[in-house]
Amino acid sequence: MNAILVAKTSTNRLIYLHPHLNRERLAHLRASEQFFCPSCGESLLLKIGNIKIPHFSHTIHSECATFSESESPLHLHGKTMLHTFFTQKNHHAELEKYFPIIRQRADLFIDQRFAVEFQCSPIPVQQIKARTEGYLEEGIQPLWLLSAKSGQTEGIQIIKLKSYERALIQQARDCSFLLSFDPVTNRFYYCSSLFFLGGFRWIAKIKSLAAGKQTFPFALPRKLTKAEFELAFELAATERRRFLRSQQFVQNRFRNRFWRACYELQLDADNLPLAIGAPLTGNHLLEGHSVVWQLQALLAQSQGLSMSELVKSGQVKLAAEASVPTVVQHLDHYLKLCHLMERHKHDRELLLELLYDNYCKNV
Repeated sequence: MNAILVAKTSTNRLIYLHPHLNRERLAHLRASEQFFCPSCGESLLLKIGNIKIPHFSHTIHSECATFSESESPLHLHGKTMLHTFFTQKNHHAELEKYFPIIRQRADLFIDQRFAVEFQCSPIPVQQIKARTEGYLEEGIQPLWLLSAKSGQTEGIQIIKLKSYERALIQQARDCSFLLSFDPVTNRFYYCSSLFFLGGFRWIAKIKSLAAGKQTFPFALPRKLTKAEFELAFELAATERRRFLRSQQFVQNRFRNRFWRACYELQLDADNLPLAIGAPLTGNHLLEGHSVVWQLQALLAQSQGLSMSELVKSGQVKLAAEASVPTVVQHLDHYLKLCHLMERHKHDRELLLELLYDNYCKNV
């Protein structure tokens, strides 16, 4: 049986199970009221146990489709804490709002405009896209929050993002970030200034914000300072060195894209220009390690090919969320960086300055 936090009474009054309702008040409600599902109209039971937080539940044989997924105590707790957050900020907040036309139920519906989804478990990327499109069709702006782990280390670091977490990266004013919420500590966590390394690995800045200091619409993360960017730059440089070492153990270098590009460009693989493997904010638009596709961009340029022709050839692979024009623009921008570094191929300080300038213009 599945947990629900809002129900209708026999007089069509909505009852929300707020955290401030004590057990005596809940027991009185259970004895004096009948409860019904806001979506299907079936009878609900009010449960006041010692393990889960108080919640409503359908009977065993319920056929209600809108509450078909079981919910963890963390998810239930998070929804109630978020409801409290929005109401304390004087926003109109509805728990578990059901939209019959698109057959979707939002964890919270804010100010008749925003559908908040508090995602506590992995979810197929296609389901994220379908739910997002459903809300947008109704003129509703979806806001996805991940559940945050308590006691996260803050600062510049390498993180791993699963496919569904990557799909929840938000874009606002040229700023990319993931927003999560920890109901245990009542804090929001920002994962911002994202630099893609390859696979599931990213460089990011983690910063938390107490719910009492949060605003709505949600505050946007700040840009990295020069000192913070240099930390990210050093992490990227370490990752670049690790990748280059790994290529020394390749068995068939003739078929390896890295070695083929180095050979055709007549580059010393042990002493590559520093701009090859540069951490740019748009590197997530292409799959694979940046060293490889940046070499392929330079090789295509040396052969007189445009970046549009390179992309159409299929020699570089686009990420699922990328469009051809955006990738072409990113590749052209990378070639401009290489041109600026042409006479200073091993000047670390110049590369750092150029990359930070690029970051500040694009974030």
